[in-house]
Amino acid sequence: MGTMIAGCGDTTANVKEFIQENNPLNSADSLSFGADKDSDDETEAVESAQDEENLNLEEGGFDTDAFSMSREEFEQGSSAHAANKNESDDSTNAADEDESDVGIDAANENLERNDSNGRKNSSDTDNVGSNVQGSNAVGNNSDSAGESTMASNTASSVFDPDKVNKAIDDLITQIEIETGRTGRRKNVEETDKKSGKDATTYFSDTYQEAQRASLGLSSVDIEELKKTQAGNYAFEHLTKEGQTLYVELLRIIQKRAEDVVVSTLDEEVLDVVCQFVLADHPELFYMDGYTYTRYTVAGVLKKISFTGNYIYSDEEIADRLNRINDYVNTCLSEVPSDADDYTKVKYVYDYLITNTEYDAKAPDNQNICSVFLYGRSVCQGYAKATQYLLNKLGVPTTLVTGKVNGIGHAWNLVLVDGEYTYVDTTWGDSSYQKLEAGDDNSQKLPLINYTYLCCTTQDIEKTHVIAETLPVPECTSMKNNYYVREGEYFTEVDMNALENLFKRSYAIGSNNVTIKCSTKNIYDEFKKTLFTDKTVFRLMEGSNNTVSYSSFETQYILVIWLY
Repeated sequence: MGTMIAGCGDTTANVKEFIQENNPLNSADSLSFGADKDSDDETEAVESAQDEENLNLEEGGFDTDAFSMSREEFEQGSSAHAANKNESDDSTNAADEDESDVGIDAANENLERNDSNGRKNSSDTDNVGSNVQGSNAVGNNSDSAGESTMASNTASSVFDPDKVNKAIDDLITQIEIETGRTGRRKNVEETDKKSGKDATTYFSDTYQEAQRASLGLSSVDIEELKKTQAGNYAFEHLTKEGQTLYVELLRIIQKRAEDVVVSTLDEEVLDVVCQFVLADHPELFYMDGYTYTRYTVAGVLKKISFTGNYIYSDEEIADRLNRINDYVNTCLSEVPSDADDYTKVKYVYDYLITNTEYDAKAPDNQNICSVFLYGRSVCQGYAKATQYLLNKLGVPTTLVTGKVNGIGHAWNLVLVDGEYTYVDTTWGDSSYQKLEAGDDNSQKLPLINYTYLCCTTQDIEKTHVIAETLPVPECTSMKNNYYVREGEYFTEVDMNALENLFKRSYAIGSNNVTIKCSTKNIYDEFKKTLFTDKTVFRLMEGSNNTVSYSSFETQYILVIWLY
């Protein structure tokens, strides 16, 4: 069977290689998938819980270095400046290389949970008793499985499929126990009964075609659905066959349908493509995982069906959608009609940060409801809400996952005026910074940190590790970087430009002046000129006797506090 993942080759074995190398089953790479669903039957379940004990994605913490000096020291010519662990110490710009490993306990639980997502190796997909070559290939991965297979061949010249299949099952069980990926699936044979209908009837092409047609999944419908998804980032990274599966899953989820046969027999391809669907569609807040069933004839896999794990009734979904629309309409009503992409992105960034509190215990914190209905969320909620709003404004946005300090995290890849850039709304929120700082001494924290508003791959990778589940471009343009657009980016030590920036900051009532330098040499020179040589006092207004500043060497950023 051909793989449906773009660029991953032509065989199921290559799909396994894709998953091993790109690791969509790892905690940081999972898009809303988690522990197995409890079930009396043996149905494979792939879920992500919404409760506080199973947070899907969390972030690591970070520290900043803050310093203060007195005007008296300046006047006396002293070059000393004291470490000042006051409120400026909590000005966590999310860019300092001295980041701590502060995390959230629930995230550690989630890492284990996301490794327990109940997905099988594709060797389990080929659970066919007559496939001698396939069973031997699996047996080579385990001494116990190999011994069982060899024993069956030694004991009798007649091939015993039951013993081979048992060896394969034992191997899979051992792998699941070792990796924590325990799971259950349901194998339905042609002669079985399922949900009160004869399985033979269910296996008929006529029945399945009628079922799919009722959902709008005829061959003609599928081609039309593909046209509606053109331009969606994850969708465009699939082959033609992968796109077919993508629109099948999307329509099944949208219709909240159950037990619908799909166009793949590969369980791992099913999982990856489902993640691609969710990466493009933050509005699918009502599904937190899925189950699938393998239909076999004489032990040979013939069909796989998909069922979403829908967590709300149709009435609840309709009510939530109405409330979400109210939030969205209020939010977007203030966007300037002539705004360019950068202005739209900055508006959404500012609005969400101003109206959302970081709260690891927020309900529905893995979907947009946490932000739009409760005003509290974690990184997954921030990122999906950002994506939802920007897509509404016509700014193409997708979800990106990875790790920060070894802990799962989510942010966005955004196409701004034709160039890709990264946006991390969570790290821009001071409520998250205060949580990680660990105290309430936060009056020196800027309300919004702009380090991760339209930043490059080079900058994001200083603090974030990007997962390889979904291919992402190299973001190199600084054209729409916040500091460039706002005149706070310095490619040389220009004291006249800095003086104008101070005057502008005083005029608008800002409590700080922030600058980003293009190189470490310029950053170091600014630090020496401003603080070692004390010229910063010549730029300050009023009778300030001291000045505090925070430095972020990794990102070449300085924050000088005015008040």
